[in-house]
Amino acid sequence: MKRIKFHISLLVSVLTASCSALDLGPEDIYSINNYWNSEEQCERFMVGLHYRLRERAETFWLMGESRGGLLNTASVTSTGEGAYNVEAVSNNLSEANPVLTNWGNFYMDIYQINHAIDKLTSACEFLDDQTRNTYLGQLYGMRAFYYFHMLRTWGGVPLCDKPDVLMTSDIAALSRERATEQQTWQFVRDDIDKSCSIYEQLEFGNFKGKNCYWNKAASYCLKAEVYLWGAKVKPLKGSAVFSPTPEEDLTAARTALEKVEPLYTYNADFIDAFSPTNKDANRETIFALRYKLGEKTNFYSNFTYNVGTFTKWYDKNGNKLGNELNIGSGAMRYEYALSFYDRFSAADTRRDETFLEFYDMNNDGELQPAGLILRKFLGETSNGRVQYTNDMPVYRYMDVALMLAEIANGLNQSSEVERWINVVRKRACGSSAETFTYTTADDAEEAILAERDAEFVAEGKRWYDVRRMAGGKHALELVNGNELKLVWPIDSGVLSKDNKVKQNEGYVTE
Repeated sequence: MKRIKFHISLLVSVLTASCSALDLGPEDIYSINNYWNSEEQCERFMVGLHYRLRERAETFWLMGESRGGLLNTASVTSTGEGAYNVEAVSNNLSEANPVLTNWGNFYMDIYQINHAIDKLTSACEFLDDQTRNTYLGQLYGMRAFYYFHMLRTWGGVPLCDKPDVLMTSDIAALSRERATEQQTWQFVRDDIDKSCSIYEQLEFGNFKGKNCYWNKAASYCLKAEVYLWGAKVKPLKGSAVFSPTPEEDLTAARTALEKVEPLYTYNADFIDAFSPTNKDANRETIFALRYKLGEKTNFYSNFTYNVGTFTKWYDKNGNKLGNELNIGSGAMRYEYALSFYDRFSAADTRRDETFLEFYDMNNDGELQPAGLILRKFLGETSNGRVQYTNDMPVYRYMDVALMLAEIANGLNQSSEVERWINVVRKRACGSSAETFTYTTADDAEEAILAERDAEFVAEGKRWYDVRRMAGGKHALELVNGNELKLVWPIDSGVLSKDNKVKQNEGYVTE
């Protein structure tokens, strides 16, 4: 019965992808027995997997950013709307309020990936080597991507690399014990190494010329991230980092990024990195989750405002605001803190291309900052109103630049640290950019983190950054020094259905 349910679920995924095809290929319908009998069927399966990846976008953001300390922690936002997922934003997670449940629903997608790996390595003789290897490079890369998010969220998780358990969206139980953090990191490392090894046989370039497909450069970027994590982060209660050879891993991470860096560049204007038009021609984008007018819009409407009630506010010059951003609809369910806005210099174009600051007026007619609207992902205009059609970046050029700076800092290469920080600052501030001059490794680490904070707002990176950088001290501050709270709790639904899964130690109650 499980196998039948899985195939039906997978068929729904593939058919949904055909209707919401990320502009990736022809529409088609297949019976449940006909997935792997032609090149086109294989392609459609891969489209379905990318569709599922996009469906996890807000979950990726929650995992990677919500706990990072840059958001307003109030249960009601500045515009009077109820905030979402306050338990995560305020780092007040518990088994009763875990925010994320059912392992983020990631195992649904992982098992489909496992199924595809099995078929592509044991059947599909009609595929040429280049196509087969392109798919396998994508599959191992995407599986590593899912598990890397899980590692950084829950620590050790059940490891499943074969299609021996086939699942539906209503997961009863994995019936598999959790691996340790170390084992999970090694699993991720092995998968991304496998992906990069397969891609070594192929030229750079996106599958079908679209950067919304997992690609060779994305795998090299993920390899650098995984190796950086291993070289700098310790398992909970551990005395040493994950990697037994951290300096070698930093060098390997740098080598991976140096293969990517010459193939991409940055836009002259920061906001053009998120342009909703000509997305595949954007040379800053390495890999992104694709949104398209008339197909699917992104979740960033939850960082804006309710058009009907956003009427009592002012701009910095005292002009009354209405539907200032010309959006069709929106709400403020997540809000970045005013204290974060104040950290930007006036010369930093990222500040006002990322945020719209709005003001209240007191009884004396004085303006006071009231809150922030995210304007970075506003999308394109259709029928007279803005629609949220920006892609969600996963990797882009400035991520490569700042990872290279971080790696160089770990390898005591001060001139390279200066080089890459200044590349980012110059794009952000132009001729007004303050040149970074290396003094100490600790100061450089803080400078890199500050640039990442400003550069990657709402891109799902900040919590991971503070866990990895500066010895993790900023993440520890956010959990009141309790190292065991750095991972998330396992939800009660999983614990009640699967007795092989045990709660993370920081959330065990008597």
